[in-house]
Amino acid sequence: MKIDNGHRANLQLAVMSRAMQQYYYYTTTNTAQPKNFIGNKVAGILFENKVHHTTWFDGSIEAIQGIHMIPILPVSNLARTGTFVQQEWETYFNKGRVDKFNNLWKGVIYGNYATVQPKTTWTFLTQSKFDPIWIDGGASRTWYMAYAAALGGI
Repeated sequence: MKIDNGHRANLQLAVMSRAMQQYYYYTTTNTAQPKNFIGNKVAGILFENKVHHTTWFDGSIEAIQGIHMIPILPVSNLARTGTFVQQEWETYFNKGRVDKFNNLWKGVIYGNYATVQPKTTWTFLTQSKFDPIWIDGGASRTWYMAYAAALGGI
């Protein structure tokens, strides 16, 4: 019997994507989580039978949401769909709210936003007053620029 590893890999990615969308990343159409929790958009800390919308290191909303964004990779949008990213942005970061952050999460959030608005992310990353504090130690400004450029045809 011949095993097609390409089909197997596609199946594994599809299962992972669907599971992440049901149990970690919540859009308004999610049916797996209680309605009062879906508005959080992400699980936070998930263990045994408990879901707690926080992190162990920082209770700020940018950290709670942001830790679920990293690492930002070309395959990130398999789990963090455009619909999800847009809903999360509108819930927590739009209308200038993201620009009030002055820490590494600002870069993570804009890097993630490239999934749906790569040109907005590009503009943020290439501004003359860009502060390196906005990039976390596990990424680089160059990587986020390349990611936004690839997605936006820049």
